[in-house]
Amino acid sequence: MRVAIVVGLLLVFGCAARGKGIDRQVERGSQLETELGYKLSVHDKHDEWRSEGLDGVFPIEGPAPEYVVKFHATAAGKLEDLSGLTLTVKRADEIVVQVPLAIRSIWNKENQVDVQFLIKKDMINGAVLSLRCERRSEAGGSYIIRLRDYVQGINLPKKSLSEAVVTAEEFLRTEKLDVSKGVLLSAEFNEREPALWHITWVLADGRVDVCVSQDGSAKLNRGRSSPATLPKKSLMEAAATAEEFLRTQKLDISEHVLLKAEFKIYILNERESPFWEIAWVLGDQHVVVWVSQDGSAKLIRAR
Repeated sequence: MRVAIVVGLLLVFGCAARGKGIDRQVERGSQLETELGYKLSVHDKHDEWRSEGLDGVFPIEGPAPEYVVKFHATAAGKLEDLSGLTLTVKRADEIVVQVPLAIRSIWNKENQVDVQFLIKKDMINGAVLSLRCERRSEAGGSYIIRLRDYVQGINLPKKSLSEAVVTAEEFLRTEKLDVSKGVLLSAEFNEREPALWHITWVLADGRVDVCVSQDGSAKLNRGRSSPATLPKKSLMEAAATAEEFLRTQKLDISEHVLLKAEFKIYILNERESPFWEIAWVLGDQHVVVWVSQDGSAKLIRAR
């Protein structure tokens, strides 16, 4: 029979046995994703309601605290031996949710798997779908899909901020540029297409900008002027200061993604006020902290 299941709002519950075999990570836009042929969407619940015209029935304001996840697959090709679909959510490398969403026998005549469920936005970063396959001629295994990669309207970086900086540094070395004595001024992820990291250093002979794309390729730009005032804390030190400050404010950003760390200078009445702006995101939740030259921090936005 055709497998169709709707799971309500997923909280911390459930347990499922781990599959055996090889786990294969599926990158969005990859050849493997095309070969598997599944359809997956992750939308804000209120946006989904609006698309269905429900805002004409009752008022729908602002973003919802949950995403609507829709998944469809056909048990054919690489998924010929598809035996089940499992949702797993991890935090700090610890599983907090692992629950089967669909179970299918290889003897089923119907080969369609449809699943729809709600998930809290603050769980999306650690959430993956596992497509379990019981192969008869080779070892079984799972195809692992990160839900965060499919959030509608949001591009999240495939490389973390620190990984993107390392990639940019390696690229600059190939360009015969030494950044060992340079000052890292900013690293910001541009979520709009084309999604990329924009990273800036001040070197002895001027300012350089490197764009790191989602595929890891990099491009060098030059020419913009350098600020007269430079930061007293490095970018990573400022980010660590901001994280420690947030802990004192009882704000947990362990699941958030660091998208921006930029050194800025505000000038008011001819007086400079230099600071680091550090920003995290989780779904539509943004946290922004300013870190001043003296190490003090201020929460600018948490919504």
